[in-house]
Parts: sequence; structure tokens; C-alpha cells
Amino acid sequence: MQGLVNWKALHDLKFASLMRRLPQEKGGDKKARGGGVNWDEVANMYNEMTRMEARSTAQAISLLPIGPEDSVLDVGCGPGRLIVPLAKIARSVTGVDAFAQMLSFARQNAQNAGLKNIKFLQKSWLDDDALEAIGKHDIVVASRSVGLGDIEKLNKTAKKFVVLMCFFESSLREIWQGFLQGIADEQPQEAGESERRACASETCERKRREEARENDRMFGYNVTFNMLYDMGANPNVRIMQDIYEKEFASREEAYEHFRFAGEIPTDKERIYRANVDKYLTQTASGWRFERRARSYVMWWDVREILQI
Repeated sequence: MQGLVNWKALHDLKFASLMRRLPQEKGGDKKARGGGVNWDEVANMYNEMTRMEARSTAQAISLLPIGPEDSVLDVGCGPGRLIVPLAKIARSVTGVDAFAQMLSFARQNAQNAGLKNIKFLQKSWLDDDALEAIGKHDIVVASRSVGLGDIEKLNKTAKKFVVLMCFFESSLREIWQGFLQGIADEQPQEAGESERRACASETCERKRREEARENDRMFGYNVTFNMLYDMGANPNVRIMQDIYEKEFASREEAYEHFRFAGEIPTDKERIYRANVDKYLTQTASGWRFERRARSYVMWWDVREILQI
């Protein structure tokens, strides 16, 4: 059913950059398999951040209609943020990702958890033969991945439910790049200039985020929701509080931990530490890092769509 607004066209426009395929080189270009980004380059960062949001991830998964008889597919599984908790409640879980380093972390995390009901497949969701290679599953999950861009493909792969998870405010990229705020600036010419530039950069970033939030209210999860409604589904939506958290014995330990964010030049060390300090609070036993964001979780019964 087509309503007054063409929500599918808006959805396709919103996710156009995510679904764009770059020209493939001989042997296959990693960027062409991941929405134009080589995610192997940031796999370690994603793995570290995944560990810090384990509690929030468990809360989100507790909402989902997944039982011990279900097979689950995680499209663009990355380092396995969802795979480990999903495998504890489902019959089987398949993790699909185009990038070897991401899958390496996912396999290690599954092994550390002692789970035997997980299968991994290095395959791009963008490939023409993806559905044939992956096969149907009871539940299909696309979380912060290229899978968000093709709802119809997700529907064809799921027997029961499709689940979407995505940031509602900020993004994981913005969060980890916050550690590098002001560090990419040019070398200051005088003492104190780096701090002023960092402050100015932070002001610009705050303004950009405010503008992005206004845009997200206009073209956020409502676009996908309304598109699905027009297709006959009755989506469920929950807004979740994501908390990245970790305890440290000292501030120095915290500074060392977050160096996975990128290279920190010696002359920018003070800026880097100030960026980390924004989210550190002292506790009785040391220091606690806490950074908050918001995400949406959306799921629907594909059988409602198939009945139309």
C-alpha cells in the first residue's frame, strides 16, 4: 500500500551512501564489500567498544522475540557484539561479515564464551548471491550495519521476525573519535593555542550534532517505521539508553586503555587526556568511565507482510 508519502524512496535516499558499491579491483575490493569503508582498519576499536556496552546490549536483546528453537542471522556481525548473547538464548546463530579481521574478533569472543552453536561466514550482504549463500533464518538481525539499507532483502531472509538496531543519537564513530577531539588540528604556533582550537572545534562539533539531531527527527527511524507500516507490518520500537562503561584503577590506566582510538602525538597528549577526563568520575576504588548514547530497536513480523 502506497500512502501520501513515498517512505520507501526516502528510506533509499537516507541509506544511499551505505549501499553504494565502489568499483571493484581484481580480486575484490574490501571497500566495495562494506558500503565504501574498510572496516578491518577499525576492527580493534570496535571490539574494545563492544566490550564496554555489554550491559546495554543484553538489555536490548532481552526485548526481542527470540526463543530456544530459533535460528538467528546477524547481518554485518562485526566483532560479535550481538552474537555471543544471542547464542545463549537461540538454537543457532550465523554471523555474516565481509571483513576478515572483524570475523577474527567475533570467533575469538565466541570461543572465549565457550559457545558451540555459532557459524561464521565471510560474505558481503551487498553481493548478488548473498541470499543464496546465507540461507533463510527464523530471525534476521541488522545492527549498525549495511543490512539497514535493504529492508526487502531482510524480509526475504527471515521466516519470522526482522530486527533493526541503530543509533538514535551520535554514533560509535563519533564516540571513539571524541577521544581525538582537537588532536588532528595543525601544530599550534604558541602555548595555549591548542586548547583554544580544541575548544573551538568542540563548539563546532556540538553545533553539528545539534543540527544532525534536528535532521534525525525528520529522517530518523520514522522513515523505516512508516515504510514498513505501508507494507502491512506493525513494527515495535523501543528507544534504549546505551552506556559505554568501564572501571579503572587509575586515570593512567584509563589513558592507556583508550589509545586504541588512534595515534596520539606527544605534543597532543594533554588534549587527549582532557578528552578522556570528560567522561571519568572518581569512585571509592578508582575511576569510572561512562559515555551515554541512545539507540532504537525495531522489530516486526515478516508474516504480516507476506499476507498482503
